[in-house]
Amino acid sequence: MNKKIQALVGLALGILIMWLLFRNMDWGVAWETIREVHVGWLILSQVPIWISFPLRVQRWSYIVRATQPVRFRHMFSATQIGFLANFTLPARLGEFIRAVVLTRLTKIPFPKTFAMVALDRVTDLFGLIAVMLIGLMAFHPAGDIVIPAATLGLDSDWSLPNEMFRNSAIGAIGFTLAILAAFVAIYLWPKVVLRISDAVVGVVSTRLAERVHEMITHFADGFQVFRSPLDMLKSIAFSFATWGCGALGFVGLYAAFGIDCPWYASFVMLSLLAIGIAMPGAPGLVGQYHLPIVIGLVILVPGIDSDRAKTFAIVAHLANFPPLLVTGIYALMTERLGLLELGRQGAHIAADESDPGQ
Repeated sequence: MNKKIQALVGLALGILIMWLLFRNMDWGVAWETIREVHVGWLILSQVPIWISFPLRVQRWSYIVRATQPVRFRHMFSATQIGFLANFTLPARLGEFIRAVVLTRLTKIPFPKTFAMVALDRVTDLFGLIAVMLIGLMAFHPAGDIVIPAATLGLDSDWSLPNEMFRNSAIGAIGFTLAILAAFVAIYLWPKVVLRISDAVVGVVSTRLAERVHEMITHFADGFQVFRSPLDMLKSIAFSFATWGCGALGFVGLYAAFGIDCPWYASFVMLSLLAIGIAMPGAPGLVGQYHLPIVIGLVILVPGIDSDRAKTFAIVAHLANFPPLLVTGIYALMTERLGLLELGRQGAHIAADESDPGQ
């Protein structure tokens, strides 16, 4: 899909979700809820977010440094600028921009830096699968899941089969495992994968088949980290630690709002959130961040006031901005880079990658 159309569709979807969620909201209740928030716990909930940033970079370092020595600062700058781009620019360009920044700072060719980014996302999936498995094993709704009418401004409650979360989680885990299997196949049997891709994609377009062939080749070259099992295990361990920080952040937010949640609530919430923000959407993940959190709260804490749940979603979303803005802007200033210029370059690369005629 053309990136401009994708951005417009994402923006429209975000606006629609926000309209559905907040059109009938009692803002008086929201204000009272915010006034009752425990500031100390709110501040503490920020700590895991800040800690997660260097953990992510350390996880990535086992991949990047398998190719050549790279300064931690450069990896940190690339990562944080990429996160800042995902929260401020349309079409989820952050991953492209992270690779672009690392290429500028290290002179490593872009196909290799993009392969490094992709492999980092692969190791990140190990943490996500662990989170989903915990949520899947721990969350056992006694009956059908009921979404109160006020949640989405509906005329009546929305009832979902109690197996829905389990089936969705199993499907999501299966999908992520399939992605992992594809990357492992590229590493172990690149020639076989190339022959299959040439035959299948070649039916659609010869030029597209050539581009896919080139991309798979670069990915295979970039997967050098698999040659070091210990480094791979370290990378996966830091993935677990990063997702653990995400869970702890939600624990702090629950305490700040005085919400009594079961111990596994953060794992269920992170699973829903990962699914909600997987697809490109509006800048700042507006709408697609809020909806999973609201749905998560109403199914995890039956009887919670929907306006209180929506207020929690707003605060949880805003809680991401201080660390992202501070670290992202600092990285831009330190490396003397412009976000809009990087965004244009990332959009151009993304358009080239999706254009079979190039």
